[in-house]
Amino acid sequence: MTVDPSQPAVPPTIINNGEEVPNPNPAVYAIKPYLRDYGTPRVSYDAAGLPALSGTVSPNPTGRGSHTNPRRPDGALSPSYGPLYAGTTGQGRANWDIHIYYKPNNLGEKEYARALHSAIRREFPELKVYRFWDVPIGPHPLPMFEVDVFSTEQLGAALSYLVENKGPLSVLIHPNTGDAPGDHSVRATWLGPRIELDVESLHAGERRRLAEGDAGFAK
Repeated sequence: MTVDPSQPAVPPTIINNGEEVPNPNPAVYAIKPYLRDYGTPRVSYDAAGLPALSGTVSPNPTGRGSHTNPRRPDGALSPSYGPLYAGTTGQGRANWDIHIYYKPNNLGEKEYARALHSAIRREFPELKVYRFWDVPIGPHPLPMFEVDVFSTEQLGAALSYLVENKGPLSVLIHPNTGDAPGDHSVRATWLGPRIELDVESLHAGERRRLAEGDAGFAK
């Protein structure tokens, strides 16, 4: 495997759950520097040379007034209202995954999860709703079912619906950038209690691909 010399040096340690630990997979981190460096939050236009943002807030008796934001130079909405984020490598997919978990020994949760599975199929026939699993699969330590969304409009509708209707269940929402470990960890969003996934199994899959000479991203 050849590592691009223009990339930053591979760090000997990384931060894992707030603790500095030895880098477990330097080859992957060399290929994917964003896993160790969050960079700068993106603005979709060149803000260099524009006036500084005002710190003035609207009057509010509670002191919680909102800022008056400058208009975008192009007068348009952010591209984030467009296609779902799929990474910047060209290896991603256009859909985001939603995983809805239940505890298999909790009959109340299992019944509620089955009811939610049916309700989503009726409420959102345009979404991809996968089978209801009775056992854990992949990096998921609890049984679950998956729903795929393909637009920011679908994501917003599904998120609003799940906030209202998820009940006692935990929900994972993640993009598909082509980097499965990062998508299931640093880019994951949770509704309800967070569940510890077996992300190491996803790293192991990447290590196998690297050992076979494939420097691509996990699918």
